[in-house]
Amino acid sequence: MTDAGLQHYLDLAERFQAERAAGAPAWLRALRQDGIAQLARQGFPTSRNEDWKYTNVAPISGHAFSPVRTVHEAGVEAAVARLALPGSGPRLVFVDGWFVRELSRVDGLPKGLTVRSLREALREGGELESLVGRRARAEASAFTALNAALLEEGALVSVEPGTVCPEPVQLLFLTRGDNHVALASPRVVVRAGENSELTLVESYVGAAPGVSFTNAVTEVVLGDGARLTHLKLQAESETAYHIGSLHVEQGRDSRFASHVISLGGALARNEVHALFSAEGGEATLNGLYVGHGTQHLDNWTNLDHAHPRCSSRELYKGVLDDKARGTFHGKVLVRPDAQQTDARQANRNLLLSEAAMADARPQLEILADDVKCAHGATVGRLDEQALFYLRSRGIPRAQAESLLTHAFATEVVGAVPLATLRDQVEELLARKLPGAKEGRA
Repeated sequence: MTDAGLQHYLDLAERFQAERAAGAPAWLRALRQDGIAQLARQGFPTSRNEDWKYTNVAPISGHAFSPVRTVHEAGVEAAVARLALPGSGPRLVFVDGWFVRELSRVDGLPKGLTVRSLREALREGGELESLVGRRARAEASAFTALNAALLEEGALVSVEPGTVCPEPVQLLFLTRGDNHVALASPRVVVRAGENSELTLVESYVGAAPGVSFTNAVTEVVLGDGARLTHLKLQAESETAYHIGSLHVEQGRDSRFASHVISLGGALARNEVHALFSAEGGEATLNGLYVGHGTQHLDNWTNLDHAHPRCSSRELYKGVLDDKARGTFHGKVLVRPDAQQTDARQANRNLLLSEAAMADARPQLEILADDVKCAHGATVGRLDEQALFYLRSRGIPRAQAESLLTHAFATEVVGAVPLATLRDQVEELLARKLPGAKEGRA
């Protein structure tokens, strides 16, 4: 028997499919139908599922979230003005999952760069059939299946071979909260041609406090020699829910860097899946999650070294206060033919209260013999010797704790290569870390 929560989403997806079947190409109808079938087969995950052992998604299935059409509000425009990156780079703005053209900037794009609403691109077809669902398959998880079942809106970013994009592309996803109980299901599709370079920023921010659910999927295909820096800021309302997955396929000698900053959400999960589909690739995964109150922040990474001479570096850090809980599950798979793999993985957690919790599960599965691999995890509290040193210099304990906490988080924030986004993150951390403003004064 299907539980009531799951049935709501199945019914929602069936109605969605029926309403949009007439104007959709056959491949898109098939993708949506496969999403419905996979969601029905899998159901929402429970703690019996090893990949969701520490994360209870019952609050999501317990809400009757549904897509909500946006209206223009002053608060939304103010949020865009506050969060928009400076410069003349392209920007797509979405409110409750829907593209808002008048708040976006899509004119005057450099030659070789396409940035547009996925909904508009789907009407024309073209390359999307070979890209959508290529990496993020519906069977990957119930939430990927739900995203596929409701696939309609999002962003298409395409970079032609040899194109170097001088400014970052920003995708700004705003949720209004209030009493809308909105479900946003954006799909971001990125194709970076051979020897191209791009910086992409995905910002998920609450324009107002309230309950909402963002179920986002991003698919990236990097051509040979392509370079992509992907920055994700998740700062939605602390009563919101966020499930986001990033799926990357790397070509020969490509370079990929991911920086994930997770600050918002009652429950938030960020997944990064990277596949080396040819030799010589490099991947860097950095993440910071900061929780307080009763927040639950989940991080899941999977690096698939399927070809020789690829390297990966991974550092995730958590700062947890009050009764917050953070989880990290990172897997590095080195396949039999992936000789001369070089992989390093680290997860470090700082607990600021007796009730805060951190779960760390770094994993290495090595099936080749000529490799250099290492992993490690730590969970601890502020260093008493460092506190003593600062206090012996006349710094009050509260300020000393703030200095050390901020220094712990800064290692990841400082690695963000975009100064304007670093400033946004610093401002958000100043509100969230205990005494952070005073600690940096």
